[in-house]
Amino acid sequence: MAANEISAGLAEKVNEYRVMTAPLEQAIRELEYAQTLLKARAESDIAQTVPALGALADILDISTLDLLMAPDRLAFVHAAMDSQGLTPDEVAQQMRALVASPQSRDDLKALGIGEQIA
Repeated sequence: MAANEISAGLAEKVNEYRVMTAPLEQAIRELEYAQTLLKARAESDIAQTVPALGALADILDISTLDLLMAPDRLAFVHAAMDSQGLTPDEVAQQMRALVASPQSRDDLKALGIGEQIA
């Protein structure tokens, strides 16, 4: 078999692969887009349901869904505070400025996040 024949055969296989995977790649992009929309909607719903959680997510620049799905929520919050360079007192101060509800501390405690940041 000549080098040209081998090269042409390989090019044909690569093209065949590209043609066959194109619909799959398009489906993956569509699913990722749908997942992004779904996550945004859930985040919005969570922030409306528990404003203190939404405020905390804004302060720490985290996803409320990621926080709620974290195996250790408090460790997740502490890692986010470290990442943002914030202390619990600074977070608490910003929380009080954003959420005036006396219920906010109880909401965060019920989520297992603790009193130290509310």
